[in-house]
Amino acid sequence: MILWLNGPFGVGKTTCATELVAQHPGARTHDPEVLGWWLGRTLGRVTGTSDYQDLRAWRRGTVRAAARRARLGGVLVVPMTLLHPGHADEVLGGLAARGHDVRHVTLHASPDELRRRIEGDDTDPGARQWRLDQAERYVAVGHRLAGRGPVVTVDGRTPAEVAAAVLAHLG
Repeated sequence: MILWLNGPFGVGKTTCATELVAQHPGARTHDPEVLGWWLGRTLGRVTGTSDYQDLRAWRRGTVRAAARRARLGGVLVVPMTLLHPGHADEVLGGLAARGHDVRHVTLHASPDELRRRIEGDDTDPGARQWRLDQAERYVAVGHRLAGRGPVVTVDGRTPAEVAAAVLAHLG
C-alpha cells in the first residue's frame, strides 16, 4: 500500500510520516522532494519553471520511484503536497495504474493553526515565508482534496494522535 499524505505546506505531513513509520513495523517513507530539488535546479532552470511539480519529468519520476519502493512490501508513506488536480491525477493515477493500492489522506489545519505550525517550525526556517505565501493555494483547492479520501484535522493534536487518526481511517 502507498499512503499519500497531502495537505498544505507546513501542516505536519513529514512529522506524521515519521510517526507512522515508528508505529508501523515495515513501513517506510519516500520523499519525492529530493527528485524535485534536483530537477528544479537543473531542468527547471532551462525551462524557467519555478515549481518542479510542473515538470513532467518530476511527475513521471515520482511515479517510477515510488512504485519501485512500494514493490519492496509494507506501507510506503509519501508526505507530499499535491495541490494541482491534474498533477495529483497523474501521480496518484499512475501509481494505481501500476497495480498499487494508493490511499490518499489530507492533513488539514485551521488557518490559525497552520500559521502557528509554520512559524514554530525550527527545522527549516528558510521555508517559513514561502509556506505562509502558499497557504492560499491550499484554501482554494482544499475542498477538492477532501474528495480523494479522508481528511484528518491536526488542530490540537500531537503527532502521535494525528498518526493514530490517519491509521484509523485506513482500517
